[in-house]
Amino acid sequence: MLEVFIEYLGITLSIGLSAIGAGLAISRVGSSLSGAITEKPETFAKLLIPVVLGEAIAIYGMLVSFIILSTGGEPTWDFAFKAVCAGAITGVTGMASGIGIASTGSAMAGAIAEKPTVFSKSMITVVLAEAIAIYGLLIAFMLLMQ
Repeated sequence: MLEVFIEYLGITLSIGLSAIGAGLAISRVGSSLSGAITEKPETFAKLLIPVVLGEAIAIYGMLVSFIILSTGGEPTWDFAFKAVCAGAITGVTGMASGIGIASTGSAMAGAIAEKPTVFSKSMITVVLAEAIAIYGLLIAFMLLMQ
């Protein structure tokens, strides 16, 4: 029965930490976006991209949680440890990615408000921060699918 608890711990880590990372990114970038569009409303669509990337982090945590939940059958220690490791990997990389997107996305909003031509250059840093969560998601998938 302890195996089931460990699996649920993996689910909690995956969705919980990913949601914290997403919340950090969305709140920080969203407030910067609000300030930037008061100066240049035409930049709204471009500035919405980091907010969407922040939300994607929570979706990654939810995907890993669904995979852990949908694996039926008798609980085993092997799968329980895989589940907690996959959840921790997804959650920690999601939180790290959220912190990165919060910083880079906020700076991007300020830069675009002053000079809209720097969009593609400043977007690179936001995408690199998002990639951290994708790396964690891929490793979690590989671990759970063994």
